[in-house]
Amino acid sequence: MSGTELKSLKGSFPDDAEFENAVRADIESTIVNSEGNFCPFAIRLSWHASGTYDKDDDTGGSDGATMRFDPESSDEANAGLDIIRKLLEPVKLKHPNLSYADLWTLAGVHAIKLMEGPDIAFKFGRSDKDDNTTCPMNGRLPDAAQGAQHLRDIFFRMGFDDKDIVALSGAHTVGACHRDRSGFDGYWTYGIRKFDNEYFVNLINQEWKVREWAGPLQYTDVTGKLMMLPSDIALIKDPIFLQYVQHYAINEKDFFADFSTAFGKLIALGCPAHVNPESSPVAVQLEPAEEEPAEVEPAEEEPAVWKRAEVEHLRGMVIHVALALILCAFAYGAIEGLRRPRDTTPLNTTPPTFFF
Repeated sequence: MSGTELKSLKGSFPDDAEFENAVRADIESTIVNSEGNFCPFAIRLSWHASGTYDKDDDTGGSDGATMRFDPESSDEANAGLDIIRKLLEPVKLKHPNLSYADLWTLAGVHAIKLMEGPDIAFKFGRSDKDDNTTCPMNGRLPDAAQGAQHLRDIFFRMGFDDKDIVALSGAHTVGACHRDRSGFDGYWTYGIRKFDNEYFVNLINQEWKVREWAGPLQYTDVTGKLMMLPSDIALIKDPIFLQYVQHYAINEKDFFADFSTAFGKLIALGCPAHVNPESSPVAVQLEPAEEEPAEVEPAEEEPAVWKRAEVEHLRGMVIHVALALILCAFAYGAIEGLRRPRDTTPLNTTPPTFFF
């Protein structure tokens, strides 16, 4: 049974490939069209909807889609995300069984793939909350104006480590900052619509200096065309972070693998167990259909085939019988010769002939 044939549920359908493909197609036509490419926007939405998780009290995360409500919707870190949420609304209307929580996270996953990034493990099963009673407190998302210790405070709270921090920061390889949303302005890379490791290459190879402008502290390269935020520069100032930056700058394959793992974990934080990428699929148990007994057709009798050993055995028996008959014939002739009167006519002693 396909997803569209199932009755309305509060959450989405687990492990339904037909349903997922249909939703992905509608997301794609929504975020990549004649009006523009909104893939980086979709990644930011899925990131911010998930990055509020706190492992200590198991609150926050993508489950519930609580960004629909205040105070989460009004968090300064989420400025402008109402645009992409409204943009995705037709997909939700077309698939009423799809939860907002699954829609937002899948939009980010698919956007990464559309920009030639890695595949991200995704499972349906998130649900939507009805009000703001479970909204996480504001301030749980990373502050781009902060440094290394702040990054560790935010990411360790979610259960990530130093390598995860650097890998997830690699999402800055696409998109840009807009002054009317974050206060910052500019691009991290030249390929803002291609998911690759250019962000790390630029961090290592470009010379970064403080930008002289009326906005908040940020950095610019010597050309003035690229920028980095204080949280980005922290990755090359901290010796532990730096070793991962250097590695990803020369090994895109490893960056993709580590990002895929970390992002898949991020969007599953605080969600039901079966949403976790490492969990087993949720299977639907069906009653086995009663099978009618199969008609058994009588086997066709094959013609008897004599084996060579059997033929040789029979031939030997015939020879033994023949020899016995010959001996009997001689014996009979000898007895008859004793009974008859002697004459001069020679006896016929030629044995009978047997043909085999």
